[in-house]
Amino acid sequence: MNNPTVEQTDAPEIFQIKSRFTGKVQFECELSAEVADMSFSIKLGFAVKKAIEARANLAGAYLADANLAGANLADANLAGAYLAGANLDGAYLAGAYLAGAYLADANLADANLADANLAGAYLAGANLDGAYLADAYLAGANLARANLADAKWRNDIILKRAPLQIFNLFYPVTILDMHMQIGCELHLISEWREFDNERIARMNGVDSRRFWKKHRDALLALADSDGRGVEENQTDAVEEDGQEEA
Repeated sequence: MNNPTVEQTDAPEIFQIKSRFTGKVQFECELSAEVADMSFSIKLGFAVKKAIEARANLAGAYLADANLAGANLADANLAGAYLAGANLDGAYLAGAYLAGAYLADANLADANLADANLAGAYLAGANLDGAYLADAYLAGANLARANLADAKWRNDIILKRAPLQIFNLFYPVTILDMHMQIGCELHLISEWREFDNERIARMNGVDSRRFWKKHRDALLALADSDGRGVEENQTDAVEEDGQEEA
C-alpha cells in the first residue's frame, strides 16, 4: 500500500500558460524529463512551442522572459501577449499576429518578422539588431530606444530608423530611410520623385497613375519633412545649420 505522505516524483510535470488578463489557463502540456529540470524561462518556451504546434490561441498570454530563441512561431496568434524580456533571438515569426503585444526589452535579434502584424505593439528597448521586417505592419508600434541596427527590409535594405507607414490609402505606403514602398513597388525616394506618368502606369495601370497623381506631393513632402531620402552628409549639414541658427 502506497504511503500518501510520500511525494510521487515519477509523475510528469504539467506546465500551464495563463492569460495575463484573467489568469485563465490557455494551454497546458507535460514537460519532458530533460526540460523539467531546467529554468522557468526554458520551461515556458517549451510550452509555448508545444502550444503553437497544437495551434493554440495564445492571445493575451503571460509569456514574460520566455526562452524562444530559434523557435518557429510562424502565423502564431500572440496578440496582446506579455513578452517582456523574452528571448526571441533568431525566432521565425513570419506572419505572426503580435498586435498590441508587450515586448519591452525583448531580444528579437535576427528574428524573421516578415509580414508580422505588430500594430500597437510595445517594443520600447527591444533588440531588433539584424531582424527581418519586410512588409511588417508597424502602425502605432512603440519603438522608443529599440535597437534597429542592421534590421532589414526587402532586398536587404538596412534600416536605421523605424519606417513611416500609412495604411488607409488605396495602396499601403512605407517610407524607409532612402526608399519608399507603395503596394509592392519599392524604389528609392529620389526615383519616385523622377518617375513620369508612363513609368507609374507600368506599375499597375490607371490605378497606380491616379494614386500617384493624387498623393505624390503629400508623400514626398512627408518624406522630406522627416529627413527621409537624404544622404548622411546632407543630413549632417542640415543639423549643423540648425545648430548655428539656434
